[in-house]
Amino acid sequence: MGCLSDVYFWRQCMVLIANSMLSVGAGFMLSFPSVLNPDILSPNGTGIHATPDQASWIAGINGISGLVGFCVAPYIMQIYGRKPVNIGLNVLSGLGFLIFALASNVPCLYAARIMQGVPMCASFISNVILGEYSHPKRRGYFTSIKKSMVAIGSLMCHFLGMYWTWKQIAAFATVPYIIAIIFTLTWRESPSFLALKGEYDECEKSHRWIFGDGAKSKRELQELISTQMEVRNRTKIRESLGAVIRKLLKQEFVKPFLIVSLLTMIMDAGGCFYMLAYVVQILTEVTDDKSIATYLTIGSDILTLTALIMSCFVIRCCKRRTLLFTSGVTCVFLMCLTSLVTFLKSRYHIGESLYWWFIPSIILSNVFVVNVGIVPSGFAIMCEIFPLEHKGAGVCATGIVFTILFSLVMKLTPLMMEKSGVEGTFGIYALHVAVGLLILYFILNETKDKTLQEIEKEIRGFKQSKFNEYYLNDKPLIEA
Repeated sequence: MGCLSDVYFWRQCMVLIANSMLSVGAGFMLSFPSVLNPDILSPNGTGIHATPDQASWIAGINGISGLVGFCVAPYIMQIYGRKPVNIGLNVLSGLGFLIFALASNVPCLYAARIMQGVPMCASFISNVILGEYSHPKRRGYFTSIKKSMVAIGSLMCHFLGMYWTWKQIAAFATVPYIIAIIFTLTWRESPSFLALKGEYDECEKSHRWIFGDGAKSKRELQELISTQMEVRNRTKIRESLGAVIRKLLKQEFVKPFLIVSLLTMIMDAGGCFYMLAYVVQILTEVTDDKSIATYLTIGSDILTLTALIMSCFVIRCCKRRTLLFTSGVTCVFLMCLTSLVTFLKSRYHIGESLYWWFIPSIILSNVFVVNVGIVPSGFAIMCEIFPLEHKGAGVCATGIVFTILFSLVMKLTPLMMEKSGVEGTFGIYALHVAVGLLILYFILNETKDKTLQEIEKEIRGFKQSKFNEYYLNDKPLIEA
């Protein structure tokens, strides 16, 4: 049956649209300081004036409040479900932009940005939700489509900034969140969550609504319910704090946590975030011409969007491990080449006439490789890798790692460039990417086209025959 006539495909697309609209809003949020700060720092602005120190805090304070979201939202997701959390994230994000649109002083701008920081955990939670609602064969490119929506939101914000005030942009930015809430209300609750809570009848109805009633779908449902029944039987007795800690030290939590932490480090060091913030500074240093750097920055934005769009098809065709390690090794090579060539330029002035285009070409090539390979494969693996019973704690723990690494990279990159130049900065980051890839080579399982139960089985260390004997030795819950 073709996708266009497959009702289950369209139901999964409803989930994708809601998450994509949340990502469009995230693009607005990440790029909003670029239209806000010039106005509030200008004496000829629209009415609210701030000092440079205040403007920098407005731009960065959402990272601090983001810790609250990462600590609270995953547990709410495990207790109340995926739909309420998704709606709550959209409400908080939209409310932040509404406060911006109505703001009349600097404290209001602080309040708006703090409000927008709490839902930063959506970068992880939306991946988890999309992974539970997507067919295994669609999970990868669905995640890539959602990720590319961030670039589209950012591009829209920058484009509208040429014609609208930041208050008008803030008001418009609430629209994606409203659309996301409307589509979220049309979902059924996640079958994975319902199985986790022991609501097996509702789990069956939800699974059938999302994935259909075929023989393969029934087998996956049976495996999901059987697995969670066994987990619930082992955790009926209220656990002490010591028991909870021991559970979090088991392989099924530690291994996914290590994998996601390393993937986060690789994406950060590869330039997923610092290139967005400091690309003009980096390109100006290597070209010695700010006007050329400005044009190259536009090229970088176009390459990022093109790469993310292409990644929707690449992630569908390539295995996760293959894509991650191929793009990762290429990234290390390009960053080392950037470091070497920049070192030769700054120390020995060899072939300086070539550097104005050669070094930027290497840097922009790395931007493309990171966004076409590392980012989609990394986020796809993140949404698949945690066992169901550990998703709440896993998202919380890795979210804290994400926030800390993000803050460190954004704070240390300018300092590293000042102390060691572009050559030292790229060399250090290349080393981090290489070390992360080396460790992942030995611990990362392939997840492409596998059900979440199959991935969970591999994380727990079960072979297929042993897994079936361990979990499925009772009478089937769903008749084939």
